[in-house]
Amino acid sequence: MFRSYLKIALRQLWRNRLFSLINILGLTVGLAVSMFIALYVWHEFHYDRFEPFADRTYRIVSATKFGENEVFMTGLHESFGREIKRQLPDVQEVVRVSDGGGKVMLQSDAEHQFKEESVAFADASLLPTMGFTLLNGANPKTALAEPGRIVINRELALKYFNSTDVVGKTLKYDRQYSLTVAGVLDDFPTSSYFDFKGFISLASMPTLGPSPKSMFVGSGFLETFLVLRPDANPNAIGKKLKAISKNVYFRDEKASYSLEALPSLHLVQRGETDPKQILYVFLTIALAILSLAVINYISLTTARATQRAREVGIRKAVGGLRQELIGQFFMESFLTTTLAFTFAIFLVVSLLPIVKTSLQLPVDNQVFGQPIYWVVMGSLWLGCAVLAGSYPALLLSGFRPQEVLKGSVALGLGGAANVRRVFTTVQFAASVGLLICSLVIYAQMRYLHSKQIGIDRAQVVALRVDPSMKNQFGPLRNAVRQWAGPERVSATNTALFTFNMMTYFAETKAKKQLMVNAMTVDTAFFNMMGVQWNQRPDGWPKRTINKELVVYNQTLMKEANVSQKLRQSELFTGELVDGVVADFHNRSLHQGVMPLRVSVVSDTSRAVVENGGYLLIRLDPHTDVTAALAQLKLLYSQHQPTTPFDYYFLDDAYRELYTKETRLARLLTSFTGLALLVACLGLLGLVTFAVETRNKEIGIRKVLGASVSSIVGLLSRDFVRVVLIGIVLASPLAWWAMNKWLQDFAYKIDIEWWMFALAGGLALLLTLLTVSVQSIRAALVNPVKSLRDL
Repeated sequence: MFRSYLKIALRQLWRNRLFSLINILGLTVGLAVSMFIALYVWHEFHYDRFEPFADRTYRIVSATKFGENEVFMTGLHESFGREIKRQLPDVQEVVRVSDGGGKVMLQSDAEHQFKEESVAFADASLLPTMGFTLLNGANPKTALAEPGRIVINRELALKYFNSTDVVGKTLKYDRQYSLTVAGVLDDFPTSSYFDFKGFISLASMPTLGPSPKSMFVGSGFLETFLVLRPDANPNAIGKKLKAISKNVYFRDEKASYSLEALPSLHLVQRGETDPKQILYVFLTIALAILSLAVINYISLTTARATQRAREVGIRKAVGGLRQELIGQFFMESFLTTTLAFTFAIFLVVSLLPIVKTSLQLPVDNQVFGQPIYWVVMGSLWLGCAVLAGSYPALLLSGFRPQEVLKGSVALGLGGAANVRRVFTTVQFAASVGLLICSLVIYAQMRYLHSKQIGIDRAQVVALRVDPSMKNQFGPLRNAVRQWAGPERVSATNTALFTFNMMTYFAETKAKKQLMVNAMTVDTAFFNMMGVQWNQRPDGWPKRTINKELVVYNQTLMKEANVSQKLRQSELFTGELVDGVVADFHNRSLHQGVMPLRVSVVSDTSRAVVENGGYLLIRLDPHTDVTAALAQLKLLYSQHQPTTPFDYYFLDDAYRELYTKETRLARLLTSFTGLALLVACLGLLGLVTFAVETRNKEIGIRKVLGASVSSIVGLLSRDFVRVVLIGIVLASPLAWWAMNKWLQDFAYKIDIEWWMFALAGGLALLLTLLTVSVQSIRAALVNPVKSLRDL
């Protein structure tokens, strides 16, 4: 029986090659998209599941109410973790880790010295607790147990030593402090919260110079993770943390503490869009595209029901049972779905590297080794086969042989035709909805990149000036000024458009609490960067600066509820206002402008680079950027040959603030294109069938004088009406979804009518093009051929 079903199914696929191709291609696209999205979503929801104690590892988070803001912090003083281990028996292990406060200088020899990001300080317990393994037989339990130890990943090992067999070799920290390589880290899974290139033993910090020592002794800089004993209660531990005060330094007595599970950290984004919502949106899109493909199969199968009716009638007349016919039609569905599933797997495996690169998706192939993933994919295949086959099988097997043989079966297909109209409407409603969302996101991203933010970031290079270069700062700045022009160079201690901006809490004399950003700049900064003044300091810009000037932005003055008169009574104790600057953005437009204190120092001051700073150089718009950077590097090397040339463009940094939104836009654009492809494939199949069934009608109309355009209009009218209904249904839903998404931005576009008109117009254009492919061809056929068998 099975063999007979299979032969008939293969014969049907071959006889109806065009419709089979449309069905298989549509299902392949739907299944491939679903697999890609499932792969990505699976990866995002399965972060940090590989650690041996992942189910009972938690990060400590402190929460403090400051004014109207509730501030969450993960940085704790090193003494806190030490006392937790001593005072709380329910804690099995304490792991502390810090990114070290920015880039660090590492050197193996004179020719191999670089500034590295993502090199952290960590406890010896980190490697064994988090399940990180070391190559070449190194012991993870002891690798970071002593001061002066470092473990590095393959990338750094090859970069500095051109080998991974480097245990026992030496790296210089900050060009003068020796660190012994105690191991080489095996590659981390991409689903790891800990994305570091290396770890320096935490006990080394006090021995690595004044800055690391000061951080170790006097600040809360460590993310502290607790591995609880199996019977411990995380909520109870969170409450007990507040009671730990003995021998703990730099601790906020008002703070409350809670524990966050390690596997949840990747999806914790306070103050931003919940990443889980985006993942659920992707899953919804995957199901929508797959549903479109299944709808295509059902629509085309039921549309061709009259051509299968005689087969059903004859088989029933000779004794065929309905369950046998249902089995036959299900076999065809399973065969089509299986072929599509096979092609989809091939597409996913072969295109995954390209998709990861083009869409910047941080996923790896490890999920392919997870049995549960393939169980889900198998369920997806089975579900598609059942859903695609159920309605056609029940409809076709239900034909009565006496009606079929009398030729009246078409009279019973009105319900199926209505179902097809509903399906087509749903297809284009989903496609138009995705198209509207894509247009809104594109418009918002364009707005973010083009909005005037109060500071001119175009063609500005930020050149890092190391703290060790304080003595060379003046000569280097003068050389750069001579090369670029004095009006094109300024200095600041802040990496603009990054998250590395100093923030502190202050209370005004009126007892209002504020969270304030702070930066130091030279006098050239305002003119060079296009920052406007509301109230200039007395004598500006000719006044010689003998002391630091204190300048606030408009937002700080507004939130402090004071007027903007200069030399007023003190806003903060002991601090007069020298000037008020217009608001400008230094972060993304998700949030509004924060209160800002700008310390203005003279051009000759080294205060801007005391702890590391930046020379800002505006390049000419018509300059050769590569040649300009080479010249800038030459000037830099003449004044500081021992510190690597380190720079970034402000425009690039600003774009990186919207990495997630850019990725969302790319993904949604891709999904929209695929949804339209699937919808148009289904439409092409239905139009082709409509042309076949109305072939003789078209011939008669042509004999009676009908024009090509009237016949095309006749065949297009029903499909255009269905698409228009889809546009009407999709528009309010898309408006609601995008209006909700835009709420995450302090600065956003208005959703305008042209977005809906453009999306609807594109959908109609694609519909007309798809319909025209077959309808024009049918209208041009010689009517003699159409009427020959009449």
